[in-house]
Amino acid sequence: MELIRGFPARHAQHSACVATIGTFDGIHCGHRQLLDPLLASARAQQLPSVVIVFEPLPAEYLAAHLPVKQPPSRLMSWRERWLALHALGIDRLLCLRFNEALRTMSAATFVQRVLVEGLAVRTMIVGDDLHMGCDRRGDIVFLRQAAQQYGFAVQQASTLCVEGERVSSSRIRRALAAADFALVRRLLGRDYSIAGRVAVGEQLGRQLGIPTLNIPL
Repeated sequence: MELIRGFPARHAQHSACVATIGTFDGIHCGHRQLLDPLLASARAQQLPSVVIVFEPLPAEYLAAHLPVKQPPSRLMSWRERWLALHALGIDRLLCLRFNEALRTMSAATFVQRVLVEGLAVRTMIVGDDLHMGCDRRGDIVFLRQAAQQYGFAVQQASTLCVEGERVSSSRIRRALAAADFALVRRLLGRDYSIAGRVAVGEQLGRQLGIPTLNIPL
């Protein structure tokens, strides 16, 4: 999987693609509602699939620079997210640095610079909760209008609900906090796991005959 950092400059091998956009924290079953059609559409059109993400996550940036509440903990590290998308067969991962310039960029400018001039998007796969650009003003209606202007297609993926509620990263965090691992498994489509570097702790577990691994989050 190719990694593109920063605003893409179009060149020969980036002449057209099928793309989607989001944070994709956790790569849960709801995300698969976007990623599976992305891969299918890319195969059908014989084009590369592109996933657009942000670092840091928008909520993390806002928490550090604006008087808002603390951002939620990530379900996945950058490395875990990379590996999960790579395993699905995504061709390219475009990582945009979320900073003040990107936060204040209008949705129209974002579409023109990133989707049209940078990626030459042929099809965008998005969810019904799409928001892009300054103050999240670029919704699905805006994107469809922009698509007509620039000549690309928009495919809206269906929302996935489990037990009558939408699958989301925030719902998975709540289930983890409640130790409801059965629900977490249904929402993720797999067991929850944590990866990271092992850190030295107080080594109390080994005194009890149950040595543990400490992984900073």
